[in-house]
Amino acid sequence: MVYRSTCHRFSILIIICWLPINLWASASRSISWESILYLILGILLYILCTVATVIQRNPHWVAWSLIGIGTGLATLGAPIVRWKPDFRLFYLPFYNQLSTLPKLTSETIHANLLAGVLLLTIPLLMARLLVPNVSKAGWIRLLEWGGVAITLLMLVLTQSRAGYLGIFVSIAVLGLLRWPRLLWGIPLLGLGFFIGFKQIPLEQLLNVLSRGDSLGGWAGRLDVWTHSAYALQDFVFTGIGIGTFTLVIPLLYPIKVSVEGFPHAHNLFLQIGLDLGLPGLIAYLAILMNCVFMLWRLLWDKSDLSRWTLALGAAGGFVGMMVQGLFDAVLWGTKVAFMSWLLFALITLLHNKQTEESLRYGNGGSDAYFEHD
Repeated sequence: MVYRSTCHRFSILIIICWLPINLWASASRSISWESILYLILGILLYILCTVATVIQRNPHWVAWSLIGIGTGLATLGAPIVRWKPDFRLFYLPFYNQLSTLPKLTSETIHANLLAGVLLLTIPLLMARLLVPNVSKAGWIRLLEWGGVAITLLMLVLTQSRAGYLGIFVSIAVLGLLRWPRLLWGIPLLGLGFFIGFKQIPLEQLLNVLSRGDSLGGWAGRLDVWTHSAYALQDFVFTGIGIGTFTLVIPLLYPIKVSVEGFPHAHNLFLQIGLDLGLPGLIAYLAILMNCVFMLWRLLWDKSDLSRWTLALGAAGGFVGMMVQGLFDAVLWGTKVAFMSWLLFALITLLHNKQTEESLRYGNGGSDAYFEHD
């Protein structure tokens, strides 16, 4: 028997059925169709992964697809990445060479998009290194260490502040889930942050981190968020027209910064609301909440080391995606947006397999693999 998430199916059905309304509200059908095709591609990949019997039996294939795409872009994708022309936080000499690489094709991806992909790849690799006895062969473990090094290096070179914050929180979550005793250090960490904020005011820190931002710093980012929220309030059911952020927002709202260089609201949830309206946003949030529930069940059950390791990596990627989504929207309406749907498929497959085995064997979970840590 195959177990599927009713919540996911119902939410996806709502999104698909609401797309004609989002298209009807669009001021540019050609732009909207491109965004719709990106969304449909991700949904189709999710459906394919969750209904194909061979993939249901081997969720590892989805995980290795995520790892393969991420490490492939990190290793070979430098000539197709549009690297940022200025330096935001620090200077690396190697970055000059990347910026001058000849483009191999007219189809390129922005550095922030690469950061979004790597946020899903790095936790899956790191989870295999953190859990003992997963990679038995020495050469496999060496490749995994190499993959982590390359992907982390490329993430640094993207200069994506949202990506940096996402991977920091993701790695912290991986550590806490792997070694729960680290929770005792949270009060000390909180004290350190408190002392730091007393020394450097939060507003000043945000301005420093936003230095050189394409939105004109922290004030520009707040301006974009504010007017995006106004737009969502004005077009609460239909959205402004999927994919038409750059076209509609400057036309209807007195935004103070130029949005020509980016097609989104720099917030995942605001952008989905603008594209799909409130019904679509609620449906997408239901998918996210269902993923949280499934990850909770998966991480609670440590009876299968391989499955728990995949769930650990998926949880890290999911958290990184959510944190990055507070400041960016690169995994929605873009060429790499399908990666998030592959992550949703991996979580669903792992949960379905766990449920099937629990019903078949009455498996209640065990900490046998971790009792000596």
